[in-house]
Amino acid sequence: MKKFLYITDREEYSEHNFIGPLFEKYLPDFMAVDIVYFSKYKSYFENKNGHFIVPIHEKKDILKYLTENGVDVFAYDYVVVRNIHDVLENILASKGIYNIKVGYRLSFPKITVALERAKAEQGSTLIKSIDAKLKTHAKLKLINQCDIFLPTSKRMQEVYYPEVTTKIHVVPSAIDPSRVHSKISRDDEKIVFTYIGTLSKLRNFELILEAFNSLKSENWELLISTVDEDYAQNCVKEFVKIKDKIKIIKSDTKDELLDELAHCDVGVALLPDIDIFRTSVHLKIIDYYTSGIPALISNNELNNTVFENDKDAWICDFDQKSITNKLEEIIANPKDKIREMGKSGQQKLLDTRNYQDVAKNLAKAMEEL
Repeated sequence: MKKFLYITDREEYSEHNFIGPLFEKYLPDFMAVDIVYFSKYKSYFENKNGHFIVPIHEKKDILKYLTENGVDVFAYDYVVVRNIHDVLENILASKGIYNIKVGYRLSFPKITVALERAKAEQGSTLIKSIDAKLKTHAKLKLINQCDIFLPTSKRMQEVYYPEVTTKIHVVPSAIDPSRVHSKISRDDEKIVFTYIGTLSKLRNFELILEAFNSLKSENWELLISTVDEDYAQNCVKEFVKIKDKIKIIKSDTKDELLDELAHCDVGVALLPDIDIFRTSVHLKIIDYYTSGIPALISNNELNNTVFENDKDAWICDFDQKSITNKLEEIIANPKDKIREMGKSGQQKLLDTRNYQDVAKNLAKAMEEL
């Protein structure tokens, strides 16, 4: 069996609904997988059954560090780096020594995120724009030295790295078949919406609250699950008319979150119409359908290729009037139709975007290098 080393940009103990199902659960059906996580708090190496915990200050010369700590780096056929270009640079410099095939995984365009965040916060962006262009060019040069490039979508590659010349294999966000829930019925007639994930100026969550605030219907509630609780509280308190219809929670585990979602009716996954949000199917959408509930999603090319409006999702432009109108439309739907849309969307993802198939296709692409 071929051996695969995945070097993440994640910290020890972080729960991630992409790395876990794909690289820990399903890819090991096809090859032996070890995973590197970094720690800001430990100064020593740990091997937890193929999960290598490495002090963050050792990341730049990671292969040498692993070798010094008893890991047979020469045994690996493939080494893939997730997002961190300085680690990739070091590994590319060592690939001939270890006779490995090197891949680069782009899960999210973090260079551009910093620039877009500055724009959203109305800060100075000229220097950040120049810096982003320089960093993107430097990363492109590294990607083209790799044996394979693994973006989340083809659209992501076309927008951010159109000049990639190395082999490209898309590794999309997908649903974990072992974690799917059925929608849990409630006795009441209200429609419970939910919004999960990060809140920030960049995501402009306030616009969504403005849309809820403009509703004529009273037959709804909104559940917000986020680690950004203070931000959520500050947003909600500005909307006095609806604040009693909104509940803010923080789920401690993924299973706890999925169970909370299964008690809701509709997931909200609306994001501003900028490239960083329209070059991948957002993970919150996957979480909603994992729990059997349909989603209200942004109108963009990629979402429209995966879902069909009013059949397995509601698709909406990101402006207050459009969102309010779509919310009213959803509230007017019979609950049976909403439940069926959730089932339909969940089955579509199981048929077309599930991690078992993603893992099989990734293993095949690596073995063809």
